[in-house]
Amino acid sequence: MSTLLFDLSENLNLSAPVCDKIGATMGKLSMHCFPDGEVNVQLLTPCKEQTVVVLADLSHPNSKILPLLFVLRMIKEQSPKKIVLIAPYLPYMRQDAVFHEGESILAKHFAEILSENLDALITVDPHLHRFFSLDQVYPIRTYLAHTSSPIAQWIKSQVKEPVIVGPDSESRQWVEAIASEIHVPFLVANKVRRGDKDVEITVKGLEEYKDKTVVLVDDIISTGHTILEITRHLEEAGIRTIICVATHAIFNENAYGKLAHSHISQIVSCNTIPHVSNAIDVSDSIAESFKLVK
Repeated sequence: MSTLLFDLSENLNLSAPVCDKIGATMGKLSMHCFPDGEVNVQLLTPCKEQTVVVLADLSHPNSKILPLLFVLRMIKEQSPKKIVLIAPYLPYMRQDAVFHEGESILAKHFAEILSENLDALITVDPHLHRFFSLDQVYPIRTYLAHTSSPIAQWIKSQVKEPVIVGPDSESRQWVEAIASEIHVPFLVANKVRRGDKDVEITVKGLEEYKDKTVVLVDDIISTGHTILEITRHLEEAGIRTIICVATHAIFNENAYGKLAHSHISQIVSCNTIPHVSNAIDVSDSIAESFKLVK
């Protein structure tokens, strides 16, 4: 049985190497948007009795989810052997609890809707906060691809005398993994969030690393307020060179422009979301996860 890959990501820098590394053939489809916003989808490559992989960029998800659901349902109608979704960035993980009366756990609702026409899901470093694993949310098999190793190797090859800094306690797990792989020091900032755009950052132990290159590593950069705040703190502490690395480059509200005009000398991201800052390829990690799909 062969493997087909349909690319809904518009990110050939990721989909092409993933397609090659999992031994798939690139499938063809046509998608037409009508003036009123409705979409028409036509599968041009037959899917019957094949393992079908759909790679979709789900950043800024609302306009992308419905076309994806149509594609998955249409593939299922053709009786494939298996349907696997590769969503490098997995949205709707923020609402993982009921915070106010009248709310619901949207992460679970989204997972149920997305899983209806899937056999398995592969994603890259999802933002797990109150959930310990995706198995608590998704009723299908889920597989995680990790970016700690590709980020570590990029830092090793591109940065002299780095010290890795995580923006908050949640980042400790991957910051520590990155630092241990390439045997460099790391620090974790203490973050107090008072609102979406109001955070206070402190980093203890910076004094002995003033001559090092600080590499800020975060899983998601959205508005960039946390990174900007920690950058100001580092600058005030006398740090001269700062590099920022993100797994998922959301960059809302001109965040990339704001960071580019800050004390940060370089901004790089993994190619989970297509962006000019993409410099770290995660296709190997995704391909390794695909090998585990049963």
